[in-house]
Amino acid sequence: MKKILMTAVLLASAGAAFAADYGSAGCGLGSLVFKENDGTQILAATTNGTLGNQTFGITFGTSNCNAKGMIKVSMARESFIEANYKDLSRDAAKGSGEYVTSLASLYGYTPDNSWKFAQLLQKNHAAIFAANDARTAVNEINRLVSTI
Repeated sequence: MKKILMTAVLLASAGAAFAADYGSAGCGLGSLVFKENDGTQILAATTNGTLGNQTFGITFGTSNCNAKGMIKVSMARESFIEANYKDLSRDAAKGSGEYVTSLASLYGYTPDNSWKFAQLLQKNHAAIFAANDARTAVNEINRLVSTI
């Protein structure tokens, strides 16, 4: 069941990229140069990563970056937290685990830096999960991530 739910969440977040007028490499200069969602997406991702323009584009709404896809990503995050609330709370308390790692990826963390997200959840566990309410957890995690 966990694998099915995780697959659904990842597919939902991947669909957000396609709905936002760019491919799986995300927005940025690479999405403008390499429009097709085929093997060229690795070139688009390399272009975005090399030039560092994706972060600028997301921040300022340029380079094909807009909020269209973010709404679906936000919904995927909320759905994941609501569906896995108890397991996520347990993993967050210990500062590691598959649920924290999966949620970190939905917030844009990579395997190399997801430990930062795990530490953030562990450090703020009481504030995030004290109300025993998924909606409160979503709002608190969003607030914490936005302050980084």
